Amino acid sequence: MVQLKIAFLDEEEAYLERLRGYLVCKKEVFFQIWTFTDTDVFLKKQREPFLFDAVVMTERFWKELAEAPLEAKKILLCEGVRRESDEGRLLAFKYQSAEKLFCQILAMLWQDEARGEDCLPERAAELIGVYSPVQHEDQMLFGLTMAQILGENQNTLYVCLMENSGFYRLTKADASEDLGDLLYFMMENEHDFAAGLHKIRRSCKNFDYIPPVVNPEHLSELTGALMERFLLELKNRSGYDVVLVDFGRIFTGFAEMLPVFGSFYCLLKEGALNRYREEAFLEYLEKEDAERAAIVKRLTLPERMPHSSEGSILESGLYGGMGDYIRRSLYGGVEFG
Repeated sequence: MVQLKIAFLDEEEAYLERLRGYLVCKKEVFFQIWTFTDTDVFLKKQREPFLFDAVVMTERFWKELAEAPLEAKKILLCEGVRRESDEGRLLAFKYQSAEKLFCQILAMLWQDEARGEDCLPERAAELIGVYSPVQHEDQMLFGLTMAQILGENQNTLYVCLMENSGFYRLTKADASEDLGDLLYFMMENEHDFAAGLHKIRRSCKNFDYIPPVVNPEHLSELTGALMERFLLELKNRSGYDVVLVDFGRIFTGFAEMLPVFGSFYCLLKEGALNRYREEAFLEYLEKEDAERAAIVKRLTLPERMPHSSEGSILESGLYGGMGDYIRRSLYGGVEFG
């Protein structure tokens, strides 16, 4: 789902090509862009049935379009320091990373109160929850495999709320900012969730993800109220078709939030002690609300074959038994192999 339509006007074709390349590599879901090096070509496009949300342009185009009837937000693509003549104009600095540039533009658009409900996604994301009361060792693999399968046809975001998940070792990824930074960002009075999410999200295979917390103590600071806000923001303002949330612990108000999810999977294992833990979890849900407890789908995952290297786990999950199980049991899809 594309949320924001942006026109870039710059006489430097190589710069515009780099912006287009960045969005292709990121499999961008927030922006759809058009690039122009000619004013007349832009004005012809502007007359088509749709309108741009923003027009980002250099000083030359700003002057040429001074009298043009533009309903879109005008943003100056500034090449240097702020000048006196820039007073009152929205500025985006040209010579910064493409990631920071788009984050800056996003913040300008989503913080504009005049946009009202127009800045919200056209439809809410489907939330999918995953939790294992028996602490199934394959929970994250299940979630990541499902995210890969869903990502084949839908814009998918994966969110890991497990402590010491092993995510970075498994995916061989790293991140300078993680979920903890986004949560602290949300605690500020004037936060913009979409801008914060856009800033830290990363891509893996054919889905995006919020980098999990490196410091497990950050998850202990998640209050029930903050978690409720976080889940509702993911559903209503993330811009994705599907958001898959891997839970590591129960939070205050967990049962009350279950109706927010389109699907919720409870991963189980064989064994007497595991059965007792399963029963205790289900009793807790039913005590809170029997109708909400019915939302939870119980799954006993198939045994996974051991692997010789960590790097093969994700692919073997997708194309092996885990992927086949998810396609067959949950989506009625075609098995590999």
